[in-house]
Amino acid sequence: MVRHNRADAFDDARRRSTPASGWRDLADDPNDPAAIADRARTLQAAWRDPIADRVAFLEQRCRGRNVLDIGCVAHDVERLSGSEWLHGRIAAVAASCVGVDILEEGVEAVNAAGFDAVAHDLSTGLGPLTERGPFDVIVAGELLEHVTDLDMVFRVAAEGLADDGELILTTPNPYAPPRVRAGQLGIVWENVDHIMYAFPSGVAELAARRGLVLAEAATVDDRRPARPSPIRRAKRMIRGTRWRNVGYASADDGAQVLVADGVLARVVRRVGRTPRRFLGETFVYVVSRPDPHRSRGHVTGAA
Repeated sequence: MVRHNRADAFDDARRRSTPASGWRDLADDPNDPAAIADRARTLQAAWRDPIADRVAFLEQRCRGRNVLDIGCVAHDVERLSGSEWLHGRIAAVAASCVGVDILEEGVEAVNAAGFDAVAHDLSTGLGPLTERGPFDVIVAGELLEHVTDLDMVFRVAAEGLADDGELILTTPNPYAPPRVRAGQLGIVWENVDHIMYAFPSGVAELAARRGLVLAEAATVDDRRPARPSPIRRAKRMIRGTRWRNVGYASADDGAQVLVADGVLARVVRRVGRTPRRFLGETFVYVVSRPDPHRSRGHVTGAA
């Protein structure tokens, strides 16, 4: 399909890339309850169940679409011929895919291998990649933890995404139990080129500052779910019986809410919610332009 009015589209994108205020749209203090509640609503709407396979997820989102892959060069040239090289996997399913990296020798190797890549520093903007957009998907796989300018990726997305496009970020989960425990014990095992960790609220803020929104957030966790112990299954059964005896209803967000009021209702209501745990090693974030049906401070369909 031929893209029309590309210049006009990018003029509109540049206007949208003007920094927004983020939490400052709501309050003068980042600790203000209104700002925190708005962030909580954004994250609650974004939470998704764990993803079993990071690369398969990216392939599915990039299939048949116009893709920009940021940081396309592998750690070493030998990886370019391997089945785990992310850029190769994405390029195989995308309708069109261009990679970008600051490593000129690596870009030359990528092009020599038959792929399409450009040597360019995105901190200066899209530059030569402008004419290749707007992009349906911009991928930054395992990149944020290596860069000093986290906002660069969001600036590029604000400038280069199609109206319905997605910026997909994958990056180490700072809350993964092995990483947390290693930090607590002072154990050094992390990739020494990792200089920064992104966490959900921070990603949501960086997106908001560029007029974007965090739409999805999940961890990659390919472990088989543990079977509840007999004691835990018994507790669940008893708790369910108590709900039936008292009477309950399902709220819009799926939580079990007792019809009765008072202390007992509040306690069981809290216990009845299914906790969301982000235990996987990798976080996956999907950032998009705001949904016109979602107003600031309210998530459509939320209780």
